[in-house]
Amino acid sequence: QMLTTVRDKIDITVHKYTPCPMMISNMTRFRPFATTSKTFLSGLLLLLQFASAFSLSMMANTSKRPFSLNVKLTVRPETKDKFLSVIRNDQEQTLTTEPGALQFIVGQDLEDSNTFYLHEQYATKKDFDAHCATDYFGVWQTFCESAPFAEGGEPALSIFLAEHDGVKVPVRDAFCVDVDLFTKPEVRDDFLNVIRDNKKGSDEDEPGCFQYAYGESIETANTFHFHEEYDGKEGFEAHKKMPHFAAWEKFAATDPFTKPPVVNLYKTI
Repeated sequence: QMLTTVRDKIDITVHKYTPCPMMISNMTRFRPFATTSKTFLSGLLLLLQFASAFSLSMMANTSKRPFSLNVKLTVRPETKDKFLSVIRNDQEQTLTTEPGALQFIVGQDLEDSNTFYLHEQYATKKDFDAHCATDYFGVWQTFCESAPFAEGGEPALSIFLAEHDGVKVPVRDAFCVDVDLFTKPEVRDDFLNVIRDNKKGSDEDEPGCFQYAYGESIETANTFHFHEEYDGKEGFEAHKKMPHFAAWEKFAATDPFTKPPVVNLYKTI
């Protein structure tokens, strides 16, 4: 029963921003195993398959690290105004009525005016689940079910536990950088050392760096997600001139990734 509950929560999280035909009823996925050996073995495989996800979900409920999301989506031009109305209401209600909501920003791509980004942080996974149960989130879900997204622009969701204690973060004008990095297992420790130094330097030595948040994907080992905010593009350019960033560049030149980094630049709106 506990595994069923955790798996249900994971399904809700993964499909929260991505309505699709694959969203079959969770209640049917873990019905009591039948007496046939084939079904029994399938059940055992499912238990093994989701054991790590169970562990990560439990960590999300107890860790001081905030449960964090990066989202990218592209709407059809004719649905942009409706999207902005719905998401701004979601943002306002979330930040004013949910004690466990730490941050909720909406941003617009620098080049494509129909591409948008969300970054959200919640104190715990439980707080995120509470958010998903609100009426205003239901309005968002209804909007998502109205086919508002451009082809290939359905919401892409990255979930991670950020490597900092959870604190309230205000909505502000900022130049934002979201990054996905795919690190080779054999250089993981070196990667983490460089990134910790980069965060420390950004937090302590850069007046133009508002935020430097990162964490490992709760779904894929050695995949790391970042959300950074700067005081305009000037703040970001100053960041790239710092010694801790130079150390990062040196590491990045050693071919440490399994595939190229994904970088998204945008401004809050």
